[in-house]
Amino acid sequence: MITLVLQFRSAMADLFRTRRDRFIVAGLVSIGALVSAAELLSAQLFSNIIIPDTGVTRTTNDTIVLAAVFLVVFGGLRVINYGQSLYRVNVFEKAFHGNSASRAGESWRWATAMELTSILTMGARIVVIGAALFFLSPGFGLANLIIALGVIQVFGISLRRQFVTQQGFRDQQQAKEPVSSADKVRARIKAGELASLIASVGVMILMAALIALTVLGDIAAGAALVSFLAVRMIGQMYSGIASGLMRFARARVNSD
Repeated sequence: MITLVLQFRSAMADLFRTRRDRFIVAGLVSIGALVSAAELLSAQLFSNIIIPDTGVTRTTNDTIVLAAVFLVVFGGLRVINYGQSLYRVNVFEKAFHGNSASRAGESWRWATAMELTSILTMGARIVVIGAALFFLSPGFGLANLIIALGVIQVFGISLRRQFVTQQGFRDQQQAKEPVSSADKVRARIKAGELASLIASVGVMILMAALIALTVLGDIAAGAALVSFLAVRMIGQMYSGIASGLMRFARARVNSD
């Protein structure tokens, strides 16, 4: 965990020199987290549509209204994601304007910034989803927190090793003994996929725990459905972070 925090903090300070730029980036990350919260709310709405509360009578018109609200919210979230992605490019352009780095160095800075903000956004989303799981089921939320801490440790170790690997590749290139592109890509993908695989084991444990708690009656059917979708989202973001960290290490080493 310490490795991740130090590397992200250092990269943020190097890429975004002014407090204003860092504040804007933090805002973009926060928007991504809020989107995940809204996605979970829309999932809860969807579960209420298909699994009405016991004893509640709903007319066809009520179901149509709820479905329309769900579609509007779902579509609105896609628009917000699209706007966030476009605005992020504008933020980077302003932050890097007038930078004295070479064209190659500037490209690596852009790559570093893209990976950094993507990883931070996915991390913020995982935090929000984890908080929602505590609300749905404190016991399951605690299990998710324990798994998340273990996954973070794995990611930190993988990132530290990848920095060493990428620095070795750069040193060989500067010594006029470059490693083949295939070896570079293989090393990055292998490390990312291994970290993702380990994270997937944690997700499988969460799935097993969710099934057990649902069978025992500790989690209602609607909450179980939302929790399942939340765990699926977390698993996808773990995979995205794992591969993103390897690209971040590559871009960070080459942008120095």
